[in-house]
Amino acid sequence: MKRLVVNFARVGDMVLLSPLLRQLGRSGRIELLTRPWGRAVLGEQPWLGAIHQLAKPHRGHGFPGSLFFGAPLRELAATLRASAFDEVVVFRQESKQVRGWLESWLGSATLRELDANAPGGATRHPLDIYRAALAQGGFDVEGYDPVPRLEVSAASLAKGRARVGALGARVLSIQAGSSLTHRLFRKRPNLKGLTPAQWAGLLERIFAAGDADAAILHGSAPEGREARAIRAALPAAIGARVHDWTGDAPLEQLPGIFSAVRALISVDTGPAHMAAAVGCPSLVIFGPSDPARWQPRGPGPVEPLVGSAPCQFCVETTAFKRCRSNICLNTLPTETLFAGWRRLAARLEPVPA
Repeated sequence: MKRLVVNFARVGDMVLLSPLLRQLGRSGRIELLTRPWGRAVLGEQPWLGAIHQLAKPHRGHGFPGSLFFGAPLRELAATLRASAFDEVVVFRQESKQVRGWLESWLGSATLRELDANAPGGATRHPLDIYRAALAQGGFDVEGYDPVPRLEVSAASLAKGRARVGALGARVLSIQAGSSLTHRLFRKRPNLKGLTPAQWAGLLERIFAAGDADAAILHGSAPEGREARAIRAALPAAIGARVHDWTGDAPLEQLPGIFSAVRALISVDTGPAHMAAAVGCPSLVIFGPSDPARWQPRGPGPVEPLVGSAPCQFCVETTAFKRCRSNICLNTLPTETLFAGWRRLAARLEPVPA
Protein backbone atom coordinates (compact mmCIF):
# COMPACT_ATOMS: atom_id res chain seq x y z
CA MET A 1 0.00 0.00 0.00
CA LYS A 2 1.35 3.38 -1.02
CA ARG A 3 -0.42 6.41 0.41
CA LEU A 4 -0.17 10.17 0.03
CA VAL A 5 -1.51 12.29 2.89
CA VAL A 6 -2.45 15.88 2.02
CA ASN A 7 -2.28 18.42 4.83
CA PHE A 8 -1.21 22.06 4.73
CA ALA A 9 -1.04 22.61 8.50
CA ARG A 10 1.15 25.04 10.40
CA VAL A 11 4.27 24.00 12.30
CA GLY A 12 2.62 22.93 15.56
CA ASP A 13 -0.25 21.23 13.78
CA MET A 14 2.27 19.31 11.67
CA VAL A 15 3.87 17.92 14.84
CA LEU A 16 0.43 16.96 16.15
CA LEU A 17 -0.27 15.19 12.85
CA SER A 18 2.82 12.98 13.21
CA PRO A 19 1.18 10.14 15.22
CA LEU A 20 -1.50 9.82 12.51
CA LEU A 21 1.15 9.68 9.78
CA ARG A 22 3.22 7.20 11.77
CA GLN A 23 0.17 4.97 12.22
CA LEU A 24 -0.62 5.01 8.49
CA GLY A 25 3.02 4.22 7.76
CA ARG A 26 2.72 0.91 9.62
CA SER A 27 0.70 -0.56 6.73
CA GLY A 28 2.82 0.63 3.82
CA ARG A 29 4.76 3.52 2.36
CA ILE A 30 3.49 6.92 3.44
CA GLU A 31 4.27 10.23 1.71
CA LEU A 32 3.15 13.74 2.61
CA LEU A 33 2.04 16.76 0.59
CA THR A 34 2.37 19.90 2.69
CA ARG A 35 3.85 23.39 2.86
CA PRO A 36 7.65 23.85 2.77
CA TRP A 37 8.09 23.85 6.54
CA GLY A 38 6.83 20.28 6.66
CA ARG A 39 10.28 19.10 5.57
CA ALA A 40 11.94 21.08 8.36
CA VAL A 41 9.61 19.53 10.94
CA LEU A 42 9.30 15.93 9.70
CA GLY A 43 12.14 15.51 7.22
CA GLU A 44 14.21 13.19 9.43
CA GLN A 45 11.43 10.77 10.37
CA PRO A 46 12.23 7.22 9.19
CA TRP A 47 8.55 6.27 8.82
CA LEU A 48 7.94 8.99 6.23
CA GLY A 49 8.92 7.98 2.71
CA ALA A 50 8.91 11.38 0.99
CA ILE A 51 7.67 14.95 1.44
CA HIS A 52 6.21 16.91 -1.47
CA GLN A 53 6.02 20.68 -1.09
CA LEU A 54 3.43 23.20 -2.20
CA ALA A 55 3.95 26.68 -0.81
CA LYS A 56 0.60 28.20 -1.87
CA PRO A 57 -1.91 25.35 -2.19
CA HIS A 58 -4.95 27.60 -2.58
CA ARG A 59 -3.54 29.69 -5.42
CA GLY A 60 -3.62 28.80 -9.12
CA HIS A 61 -7.13 27.35 -9.33
CA GLY A 62 -9.84 28.41 -11.77
CA PHE A 63 -9.23 29.91 -15.21
CA PRO A 64 -7.56 33.24 -14.24
CA GLY A 65 -5.57 31.66 -11.42
CA SER A 66 -4.46 28.74 -13.58
CA LEU A 67 -3.37 31.10 -16.32
CA PHE A 68 -1.13 33.23 -14.12
CA PHE A 69 -0.22 31.00 -11.15
CA GLY A 70 -1.02 27.45 -12.22
CA ALA A 71 2.43 26.25 -13.31
CA PRO A 72 3.50 24.90 -9.88
CA LEU A 73 0.23 23.01 -9.56
CA ARG A 74 0.59 21.44 -13.00
CA GLU A 75 4.20 20.42 -12.42
CA LEU A 76 3.42 18.90 -9.05
CA ALA A 77 0.36 17.08 -10.42
CA ALA A 78 2.55 15.42 -13.05
CA THR A 79 5.03 14.30 -10.38
CA LEU A 80 2.34 12.91 -8.10
CA ARG A 81 0.50 11.18 -10.93
CA ALA A 82 3.71 9.40 -11.90
CA SER A 83 4.17 8.23 -8.29
CA ALA A 84 1.19 5.86 -8.73
CA PHE A 85 -0.34 6.06 -5.27
CA ASP A 86 -2.89 3.48 -4.19
CA GLU A 87 -4.66 5.97 -1.91
CA VAL A 88 -4.69 9.72 -1.38
CA VAL A 89 -5.85 10.74 2.09
CA VAL A 90 -7.26 14.23 2.61
CA PHE A 91 -9.18 15.90 5.41
CA ARG A 92 -12.83 16.61 4.73
CA GLN A 93 -12.29 20.23 5.75
CA GLU A 94 -9.89 20.91 2.85
CA SER A 95 -11.02 23.51 0.31
CA LYS A 96 -13.06 22.57 -2.76
CA GLN A 97 -10.32 23.97 -5.01
CA VAL A 98 -7.65 21.69 -3.55
CA ARG A 99 -9.96 18.66 -3.62
CA GLY A 100 -10.82 19.36 -7.26
CA TRP A 101 -7.13 19.60 -8.11
CA LEU A 102 -6.45 16.26 -6.37
CA GLU A 103 -9.23 14.57 -8.30
CA SER A 104 -7.81 15.93 -11.57
CA TRP A 105 -4.68 13.74 -11.36
CA LEU A 106 -5.76 10.81 -9.13
CA GLY A 107 -5.99 8.28 -11.92
CA SER A 108 -6.67 4.86 -10.40
CA ALA A 109 -5.87 6.00 -6.84
CA THR A 110 -8.67 6.03 -4.26
CA LEU A 111 -9.45 9.32 -2.51
CA ARG A 112 -10.15 8.71 1.20
CA GLU A 113 -11.36 11.26 3.73
CA LEU A 114 -10.57 11.98 7.35
CA ASP A 115 -12.70 14.26 9.52
CA ALA A 116 -10.72 16.82 11.54
CA ASN A 117 -13.85 17.39 13.63
CA ALA A 118 -14.35 13.77 14.60
CA PRO A 119 -15.44 13.37 18.25
CA GLY A 120 -12.16 12.90 20.07
CA GLY A 121 -13.37 13.08 23.65
CA ALA A 122 -13.94 15.87 26.12
CA THR A 123 -10.53 17.51 25.57
CA ARG A 124 -10.98 18.10 21.84
CA HIS A 125 -7.19 17.76 21.63
CA PRO A 126 -6.08 17.11 18.02
CA LEU A 127 -4.15 13.99 19.04
CA ASP A 128 -7.34 12.43 20.37
CA ILE A 129 -9.39 13.65 17.43
CA TYR A 130 -6.95 12.16 14.91
CA ARG A 131 -7.26 8.69 16.41
CA ALA A 132 -11.04 8.98 16.23
CA ALA A 133 -10.76 10.25 12.65
CA LEU A 134 -8.70 7.21 11.62
CA ALA A 135 -11.18 4.81 13.19
CA GLN A 136 -14.14 6.65 11.67
CA GLY A 137 -12.44 6.60 8.27
CA GLY A 138 -12.00 2.81 8.35
CA PHE A 139 -8.24 2.78 9.02
CA ASP A 140 -6.54 0.40 11.43
CA VAL A 141 -5.93 2.01 14.84
CA GLU A 142 -4.50 -1.06 16.60
CA GLY A 143 -1.39 0.04 18.50
CA TYR A 144 -1.99 3.75 17.82
CA ASP A 145 0.51 5.84 19.81
CA PRO A 146 -0.98 9.31 20.48
CA VAL A 147 2.31 10.86 21.59
CA PRO A 148 4.35 12.85 19.04
CA ARG A 149 7.90 11.49 18.98
CA LEU A 150 10.26 13.20 16.57
CA GLU A 151 13.51 11.36 15.96
CA VAL A 152 16.64 13.49 15.65
CA SER A 153 19.46 12.33 13.38
CA ALA A 154 22.93 11.86 14.82
CA ALA A 155 24.22 14.73 12.66
CA SER A 156 21.52 17.16 13.84
CA LEU A 157 22.04 16.12 17.45
CA ALA A 158 25.80 16.63 17.21
CA LYS A 159 25.35 20.11 15.72
CA GLY A 160 22.85 21.07 18.39
CA ARG A 161 25.05 19.84 21.22
CA ALA A 162 28.09 21.62 19.87
CA ARG A 163 26.31 24.93 19.48
CA VAL A 164 24.44 24.81 22.79
CA GLY A 165 27.36 23.32 24.70
CA ALA A 166 29.49 26.35 23.90
CA LEU A 167 27.19 28.40 26.17
CA GLY A 168 27.25 26.13 29.22
CA ALA A 169 25.90 22.91 30.68
CA ARG A 170 22.49 24.34 31.69
CA VAL A 171 21.11 26.37 28.80
CA LEU A 172 17.46 27.39 28.47
CA SER A 173 15.62 28.04 25.22
CA ILE A 174 13.13 30.93 25.24
CA GLN A 175 10.41 31.17 22.59
CA ALA A 176 8.82 34.56 23.21
CA GLY A 177 7.14 35.06 19.84
CA SER A 178 4.60 33.25 17.72
CA SER A 179 3.00 33.55 14.29
CA LEU A 180 1.44 36.78 15.55
CA THR A 181 4.87 38.38 16.00
CA HIS A 182 7.04 37.07 13.18
CA ARG A 183 5.36 39.23 10.51
CA LEU A 184 7.15 42.34 9.35
CA PHE A 185 3.95 44.39 9.36
CA ARG A 186 1.81 43.80 12.42
CA LYS A 187 -1.82 44.67 12.90
CA ARG A 188 -2.13 43.27 16.42
CA PRO A 189 0.08 42.73 19.47
CA ASN A 190 1.32 39.26 20.32
CA LEU A 191 -1.81 38.06 22.11
CA LYS A 192 -0.11 34.79 23.06
CA GLY A 193 2.97 36.47 24.53
CA LEU A 194 4.36 38.22 27.58
CA THR A 195 5.76 41.73 27.69
CA PRO A 196 9.56 42.26 27.54
CA ALA A 197 9.44 43.36 31.17
CA GLN A 198 7.74 40.09 32.17
CA TRP A 199 10.34 38.01 30.32
CA ALA A 200 13.15 40.05 31.85
CA GLY A 201 11.72 39.62 35.35
CA LEU A 202 11.42 35.87 34.90
CA LEU A 203 14.96 35.51 33.53
CA GLU A 204 16.36 37.61 36.39
CA ARG A 205 14.76 35.29 38.93
CA ILE A 206 16.00 32.16 37.12
CA PHE A 207 19.59 33.38 37.00
CA ALA A 208 19.46 34.70 40.57
CA ALA A 209 18.35 31.25 41.72
CA GLY A 210 21.31 29.65 39.91
CA ASP A 211 19.02 27.57 37.69
CA ALA A 212 20.75 28.28 34.36
CA ASP A 213 24.11 29.16 32.85
CA ALA A 214 22.70 30.88 29.76
CA ALA A 215 19.51 31.40 27.77
CA ILE A 216 18.79 31.49 24.05
CA LEU A 217 16.08 33.66 22.48
CA HIS A 218 14.52 31.86 19.50
CA GLY A 219 12.31 33.00 16.65
CA SER A 220 12.29 34.21 13.07
CA ALA A 221 14.26 37.28 12.05
CA PRO A 222 11.35 39.73 12.57
CA GLU A 223 10.96 38.36 16.11
CA GLY A 224 14.35 39.91 16.81
CA ARG A 225 12.37 42.97 17.90
CA GLU A 226 11.10 41.02 20.90
CA ALA A 227 14.56 39.60 21.61
CA ARG A 228 16.18 43.04 21.58
CA ALA A 229 13.49 44.47 23.83
CA ILE A 230 13.91 41.63 26.33
CA ARG A 231 17.68 42.00 26.46
CA ALA A 232 17.37 45.78 26.82
CA ALA A 233 15.14 45.28 29.88
CA LEU A 234 17.75 43.09 31.59
CA PRO A 235 20.69 44.24 33.74
CA ALA A 236 23.88 44.20 31.69
CA ALA A 237 25.42 41.28 33.60
CA ILE A 238 22.41 39.06 32.92
CA GLY A 239 21.88 40.35 29.38
CA ALA A 240 25.36 39.10 28.51
CA ARG A 241 24.17 35.56 29.31
CA VAL A 242 21.02 35.84 27.19
CA HIS A 243 21.83 35.19 23.52
CA ASP A 244 19.76 36.37 20.57
CA TRP A 245 19.44 33.57 18.00
CA THR A 246 16.38 34.99 16.25
CA GLY A 247 16.82 34.47 12.52
CA ASP A 248 19.90 32.34 13.20
CA ALA A 249 18.34 29.00 14.23
CA PRO A 250 15.92 27.90 11.48
CA LEU A 251 13.21 25.30 11.98
CA GLU A 252 15.28 22.40 10.69
CA GLN A 253 17.90 23.05 13.41
CA LEU A 254 15.43 23.24 16.29
CA PRO A 255 15.08 19.48 16.96
CA GLY A 256 18.85 19.20 17.48
CA ILE A 257 18.94 22.35 19.63
CA PHE A 258 15.94 21.35 21.74
CA SER A 259 17.54 17.95 22.30
CA ALA A 260 20.59 19.70 23.77
CA VAL A 261 19.15 22.45 25.98
CA ARG A 262 18.14 22.02 29.62
CA ALA A 263 14.54 23.11 29.01
CA LEU A 264 12.29 25.38 26.96
CA ILE A 265 10.09 28.23 28.18
CA SER A 266 7.62 29.15 25.47
CA VAL A 267 4.34 30.74 24.57
CA ASP A 268 1.74 28.58 22.83
CA THR A 269 3.31 28.19 19.39
CA GLY A 270 4.74 25.64 16.94
CA PRO A 271 8.31 25.30 18.31
CA ALA A 272 6.86 24.31 21.71
CA HIS A 273 5.30 21.27 20.04
CA MET A 274 8.61 20.46 18.34
CA ALA A 275 10.44 20.66 21.67
CA ALA A 276 7.95 18.42 23.44
CA ALA A 277 8.12 15.87 20.62
CA VAL A 278 11.90 15.47 20.99
CA GLY A 279 11.58 15.12 24.78
CA CYS A 280 12.72 18.60 25.78
CA PRO A 281 11.22 19.56 29.18
CA SER A 282 8.94 22.53 28.54
CA LEU A 283 7.09 25.26 30.39
CA VAL A 284 4.36 26.48 28.02
CA ILE A 285 2.44 29.68 28.77
CA PHE A 286 -1.24 29.84 27.80
CA GLY A 287 -3.50 32.87 27.74
CA PRO A 288 -6.16 33.04 25.01
CA SER A 289 -5.71 29.36 24.04
CA ASP A 290 -6.91 26.44 26.14
CA PRO A 291 -4.20 23.97 27.24
CA ALA A 292 -6.81 21.20 27.37
CA ARG A 293 -6.97 21.53 23.59
CA TRP A 294 -3.53 22.75 22.61
CA GLN A 295 -0.99 21.67 25.23
CA PRO A 296 2.07 20.06 23.60
CA ARG A 297 2.59 16.40 24.30
CA GLY A 298 5.75 14.38 24.09
CA PRO A 299 7.97 11.87 25.86
CA GLY A 300 9.33 14.52 28.26
CA PRO A 301 7.68 16.64 30.98
CA VAL A 302 5.44 19.52 29.86
CA GLU A 303 4.27 22.02 32.46
CA PRO A 304 1.43 24.42 31.53
CA LEU A 305 1.22 27.92 33.00
CA VAL A 306 -2.20 29.45 32.43
CA GLY A 307 -3.08 33.13 32.62
CA SER A 308 -6.45 34.36 33.76
CA ALA A 309 -9.15 36.68 32.45
CA PRO A 310 -12.95 36.67 32.37
CA CYS A 311 -12.87 36.47 28.56
CA GLN A 312 -10.66 33.42 28.10
CA PHE A 313 -10.34 31.15 26.26
CA CYS A 314 -10.99 33.30 23.19
CA VAL A 315 -8.51 32.06 20.57
CA GLU A 316 -11.12 30.61 18.22
CA THR A 317 -13.67 33.39 18.65
CA THR A 318 -14.20 36.89 17.24
CA ALA A 319 -13.13 38.29 20.62
CA PHE A 320 -9.59 37.14 19.89
CA LYS A 321 -9.53 39.11 16.66
CA ARG A 322 -10.77 42.22 18.42
CA CYS A 323 -8.53 41.94 21.48
CA ARG A 324 -5.78 44.53 21.95
CA SER A 325 -5.31 44.46 25.73
CA ASN A 326 -4.09 40.88 26.30
CA ILE A 327 -5.05 41.02 29.97
CA CYS A 328 -4.95 37.22 30.39
CA LEU A 329 -1.16 37.30 30.07
CA ASN A 330 0.23 40.79 30.63
CA THR A 331 -1.10 40.82 34.20
CA LEU A 332 0.87 37.73 35.25
CA PRO A 333 3.36 38.74 37.98
CA THR A 334 6.96 37.59 38.06
CA GLU A 335 6.28 35.39 41.08
CA THR A 336 3.65 33.41 39.19
CA LEU A 337 5.93 32.96 36.18
CA PHE A 338 8.85 31.90 38.37
CA ALA A 339 6.64 29.47 40.30
CA GLY A 340 5.74 27.84 36.99
CA TRP A 341 9.41 27.49 36.16
CA ARG A 342 10.19 25.95 39.54
CA ARG A 343 7.43 23.36 39.03
CA LEU A 344 9.15 22.30 35.81
CA ALA A 345 12.64 22.52 37.35
CA ALA A 346 11.57 20.05 40.04
CA ARG A 347 10.88 17.50 37.28
CA LEU A 348 14.27 17.87 35.54
CA GLU A 349 16.99 15.27 35.65
CA PRO A 350 20.15 16.32 37.53
CA VAL A 351 22.91 17.75 35.37
CA PRO A 352 25.95 15.41 35.36
CA ALA A 353 29.02 16.85 37.05
